[in-house]
Amino acid sequence: MTLFQDTVGDPRTAAARLAGVLGVYGAVGDAACGNPPGFAALKAATAVSLATVAGLDGADRDALYYAGLLHAVGALGNAAYRKGERLSDRMARMESWDVPAQGARICAEIAALPSQTADYVRWQAECWDGTGYPDQLRWHGLPAAAVILSLADATVRAGDPEEALANVSLQAGRAFGPESGRQFTMWFHTTGGEVEAVEPPLDALRADDAATQSLLDRIADRIDAHNGVAGRWQRVAVLAEASAASLDLSPKERESLAVAVRLYGAGEIGDRRDAGEASFDPLARLGIDDRAAHALTAAALLDGNAVLAGAAPILRARGEWFDGTGKPNALFKTDIPMGAAILAAAIAYDALDHKDRIDTATGTQFDPVVVRAILDAARARA
Repeated sequence: MTLFQDTVGDPRTAAARLAGVLGVYGAVGDAACGNPPGFAALKAATAVSLATVAGLDGADRDALYYAGLLHAVGALGNAAYRKGERLSDRMARMESWDVPAQGARICAEIAALPSQTADYVRWQAECWDGTGYPDQLRWHGLPAAAVILSLADATVRAGDPEEALANVSLQAGRAFGPESGRQFTMWFHTTGGEVEAVEPPLDALRADDAATQSLLDRIADRIDAHNGVAGRWQRVAVLAEASAASLDLSPKERESLAVAVRLYGAGEIGDRRDAGEASFDPLARLGIDDRAAHALTAAALLDGNAVLAGAAPILRARGEWFDGTGKPNALFKTDIPMGAAILAAAIAYDALDHKDRIDTATGTQFDPVVVRAILDAARARA
């Protein structure tokens, strides 16, 4: 399905849509490496605030914003975090050192980003004394913007501004040079350590809707590969999109469903068990709590996202059962969004070894109308 079709040639609308997808990418990266929700957005805003006090120009601030937002995308698929890996603590730590470099490569492939974004992602873990990674830059070889991104990370991880100030002071001469310490102290006293939310700098993006959908598809591919179920969303999409068309969902409903299909696997990233939901029979009540938890996690990634939030109700309700015994809210029959009913049935059908078993869940777990649509879509594909 072609997404994002009503921009009527407005470049700022296209940029806003890309910014929305980038925001979700940042949130997925946080989930992959275990950062709390909202970490990437706060790191981006903190970096911009620090850069403003330090007197960096607008181009650097724009690149820093997107570098902060995408700081952890390299964790998605990294061996230290990917499902199915069996690494010692030492090996996992070594693999995690490649996250900035992997993130930089990903950012470099997104042509719409400011040109310096990839470099700032790559060098965010470098240290003043040359003991950082991946390039062991040191002293004045460290770009000021990359140091600011590192300062932003230290600030967000500390949680409390005064603790952040103490931590930066303790790392003077190792992680941070004297000038960086002075800049951080000036920022602390200027702002009180308070960071205001920052709107994405849309004018810094070179966006179009085709590239935005392509990026969303790549994110979905990487989510599935990280979860050990490569290609799953594409198979589910074929069933879901055909079913939505046969059930006459509106174009807006179909677009929200298409987004939900691509991102539902993000809810499984924080569950470190192999293959996520694949370890449970998709037609059994065993595992219903896990499915509901994954649904809520995926929905939370989109809450507040001006571009993709329409998919959140679908993601949140895809663990509901037609007979009202599902989770998290025990929705009953038509109270379940049709997109969620389609998504749930398509996911289950894809996971079944014996596809005809889905009939046994008709009227209990799944809407009979939806099951018929899924079966018709599957027969048409065969």
